[in-house]
Amino acid sequence: MRTPWILALALLIPFPAVVCAGDTAEARVAPEEGVQDKVIELGAQDNRVMEGLHYLVNVIGPRLTSSHNDHIACEWAKGQLEAAGLQNVVMEAAGEFPVAFHRGPWSGKMIAPEEMVLEFGTPAWSAGTRGVVTGLAMVPPASIEGLDPADYAGAWILGAAGGGGRREGRGQGQMTPEQRAEMQERRQAQREVQTFLTDAGVAGFITPTRNKYITTNGNARIDPNKLPTTPQINMMKDHYDAVMAQIEAGKEVKLQFDIRNHFEKGPAKFYNVYGDIVGTDFPDEYVIIGGHIDSWDGATGTTDNGMGAATTMEAARLLVASGAKPRRTIRFMLWSGEEQGLLGSKAYVEKNPELLEKISAVLVYDGGPNAISSLPTTKAMHSQMEQAFASVVGLNPELPFELKQQEKGLPRGIGSDHESFLPKGVPAFFWTQEGRADWRHGIHTQFDTYDLAIPEYLEHSVVVIALGAFGLANLDGLLDRTELSAPGGGGFGGGGGRRMGVFLDELLVEGVTPDSPAEAAGIQAKDVFFKIDGTVIENREGLVQAIQKGGPEKTVIMKRDGKEVSVKLIWPEEKKAEEEKKKEEAKKKEKTIL
Repeated sequence: MRTPWILALALLIPFPAVVCAGDTAEARVAPEEGVQDKVIELGAQDNRVMEGLHYLVNVIGPRLTSSHNDHIACEWAKGQLEAAGLQNVVMEAAGEFPVAFHRGPWSGKMIAPEEMVLEFGTPAWSAGTRGVVTGLAMVPPASIEGLDPADYAGAWILGAAGGGGRREGRGQGQMTPEQRAEMQERRQAQREVQTFLTDAGVAGFITPTRNKYITTNGNARIDPNKLPTTPQINMMKDHYDAVMAQIEAGKEVKLQFDIRNHFEKGPAKFYNVYGDIVGTDFPDEYVIIGGHIDSWDGATGTTDNGMGAATTMEAARLLVASGAKPRRTIRFMLWSGEEQGLLGSKAYVEKNPELLEKISAVLVYDGGPNAISSLPTTKAMHSQMEQAFASVVGLNPELPFELKQQEKGLPRGIGSDHESFLPKGVPAFFWTQEGRADWRHGIHTQFDTYDLAIPEYLEHSVVVIALGAFGLANLDGLLDRTELSAPGGGGFGGGGGRRMGVFLDELLVEGVTPDSPAEAAGIQAKDVFFKIDGTVIENREGLVQAIQKGGPEKTVIMKRDGKEVSVKLIWPEEKKAEEEKKKEEAKKKEKTIL
């Protein structure tokens, strides 16, 4: 869908000029306004963001970090940036995993007592079947006493071990301490049963989803000498219930799966790709526009984050094609490893500490198919942002854009690549997006495919990104960094400011993100949160509240294999800032005494 009305609007919008010392207003107005007009014109008549998105997600496909597709996508993106006319285009290693994971086709069905195609997924870095595997569907036993392993060899096991096949319910907040203790004992028994079944040589384990969504996650930090061998299947709840109904009716149920997951011994590298429109006046100062190019691989990674990669590349092309010569360098960046803990952007920040004070702004697109609608600002930078985005405000009355001044700092806890920069004192932003799409529908689910893209939204967003980047790059100075951080923040979807780096089933840890506070603390999969700073945690809401309040170091008691284990959760950047603040206060106090 094209939007010719944008061009008409361009003739009506007065674009302010940025005047350099030594230049006259007349000398600068025409070139800058000419670029803005041209960006809007090309955005309406020759917008190629959907073409780029199609190639990335339909031709290349899903891009799990360090996989072949991830490498192919980075090579392609590098070629696209070079073809657009950017300078200093590089594809550089950002890190590596011990094992690469590649997902092939997968299929499954119930073949007795009746035939039914089953919808399911598997985590990344989990075992496949090594061909078609047929076996009985069985529920796990409650305990291992008196069992013969041969009875379970080759069977598909439905449900949590020891749980009778039905997923254990939530609602721990209504439990008494005795009931919670009983639940922990059951989970310990379940772990024992699961070990027994694995050793018995079951075909695999099957658990139900909670709803229609099959989400994909996974842990890349696996031992290449101890690769997973037993498939873990996450089956659509309705299909799972249908299979369970046959078992509960006393019928013999046979399931058949063909899951072509396979591993490749590492080191498996992953990469960042970036290129520049070099600044005329301040080439060593930067405005960074970006998004992550990696994705989970349960679908094609369109919402998360093919759209961010495609809009970044098309904004670069539009600016070069418009003849843009910004005062500062605009760097267009695509990071990999975002889904495993912002690995690519963190690596860039750690590798280039000398650049941080020269980065005026970082703007990250990672919010899905809706149109860009706003950005947060601090009070100190608000007037600069108004100047930079003057050509965006009023661009399309049907898709309005505004700058929202925050009371305390920029929001944090959103969980995308801008947060690698924000703790380092760099103004970093996550575009707010609004529209008719439910962005949650595609995030990490089987539905994250090309059909979720809304062309008019993406085409509009590309123009906003390009104009905003150009405006920021042409400011007289870098963005003001006063009171940049807000403790606790808030964020995308209402998330809190501190992130532990764990996947949770209520209070049960299902997985730990590499290089996260949780990993540093020694928290492990299958641990259960019990206490934080002496307070018993009863439910997930209580866990979030306990993590967000108070200082950046917390004593956490986990339940592990029936025992209590104490760990220290620390948010290093916050702790460092807290220590520096204490030192400053001590110095002031000392001067007062003297």
